[in-house]
Amino acid sequence: MNKLRKLVDASLVLYYQSQLRKDQWKDPQQLKKIQFKKLKSILKHAYEHVPYYHRSFSSAKIRPEDIRDQDDLRKVPLTSKQDLQENCSCIVQRGIDVSKLYSSFTSGSTGIPSKIIQDRHYKNHSGATERYSFFESGTRLGDIFVTVWGRTESILWPKNYAKLWGGISETVVPLYKQEKLIRILRHINPDVINTFPSVLSSIATYNVSRITPRLIFTQGEVVTQHCRDLVRKMFDIELFEIYGSVEFGHLAFECTEHNGLHIITNNTNIEFLDEGGDKVAPEEQGEIVVTGLHNRVMPLIRYRIGDVGIPTDEKCSCGRAWPLLRNVQGRINDDLVLPSGRKISWLHFYHQFYKEMGKNVFSISQYRIIQDKKDRIIFEVVKGKDFDPKMLERIRDNLGTFFAKFGEKIEVIIEIVKEIPLERTGKRRILISKVAK
Repeated sequence: MNKLRKLVDASLVLYYQSQLRKDQWKDPQQLKKIQFKKLKSILKHAYEHVPYYHRSFSSAKIRPEDIRDQDDLRKVPLTSKQDLQENCSCIVQRGIDVSKLYSSFTSGSTGIPSKIIQDRHYKNHSGATERYSFFESGTRLGDIFVTVWGRTESILWPKNYAKLWGGISETVVPLYKQEKLIRILRHINPDVINTFPSVLSSIATYNVSRITPRLIFTQGEVVTQHCRDLVRKMFDIELFEIYGSVEFGHLAFECTEHNGLHIITNNTNIEFLDEGGDKVAPEEQGEIVVTGLHNRVMPLIRYRIGDVGIPTDEKCSCGRAWPLLRNVQGRINDDLVLPSGRKISWLHFYHQFYKEMGKNVFSISQYRIIQDKKDRIIFEVVKGKDFDPKMLERIRDNLGTFFAKFGEKIEVIIEIVKEIPLERTGKRRILISKVAK
């Protein structure tokens, strides 16, 4: 019975993947109709079978039939990560035995990790979307696929770390120290590497000879131009960004044209909202709010995932009809608080240090900005193999000039450190502000 179930699941994954490959070429209006039909279905299901959402809809004095178009969706209350943590059991479908279902935990990068319950229907769709994202960008059957992931170094590689999905042998390697990671990657010499951007940056100081991937995928962190330049210099290839989450799987992916990330609308409904809850215009930054369209045992509706991004109405030259996400700007709390009280993303002043780093991408391997006071930031730097101390002076001057231009007086301190420590999640944050927001 177990073998039969696995065979059925594998067949469904391939079917859903083929459906995504067909739908990507459809007219955008057709895709919107497909998406809205699924949206209406999940809203109705959540209202009728999930206690939390029945209460939520009732408190807003709406019913699923009141949502007649995308604009009406704003009538539905938002769900925060705190709502999920405090009402976890009530967000699960009534009468479901969760012990027989799949579960996973979010990284907790914006707070406490949350438990996510998933059924086979969702898992098959998620698996299909994962395959679709990787294969559309060039992954092939028979590829040696390595994922450098994990939150601990306590797991011994390669024991229990090889698995097969759809003809791809994937080896999951924990986040070892750079020297050991280089040795392992040399030993495997993968065709495909999937990892955090900060992992790629951290190995830039080392000799990566005999590591010759054909494809590199990154996710989980903001992908900077510096990271893209490093990959190009180290491996002579362009990296591919994937945007996803534990709650929803792969949400968007970068194709071979590198014009932004394609939002896979068959699986989720994504909104980009301003601070007042209104949709932002194309090319404007907005908070990313997601409604999953397949997970019925634990539906997440208008879920504040904690990220900000920039949508665009441009069309990709590849011809796919999925709408484009210009880029993900980072976590919603990754803001610098200026002396005036104004908040800005670190990406607003990224160019002030990147224009120096871009002249020699191997001068700095890792960096982090810490704001410990409203009028002071500490720019931590890990030396690269071609370190240039004069670059640090130029970066400090550039940042000081940038803030002064806007009437903000901020002291910029440069500190050279041996390593930027990992967060509990296994990621590295570029900006940490300790100032109350």
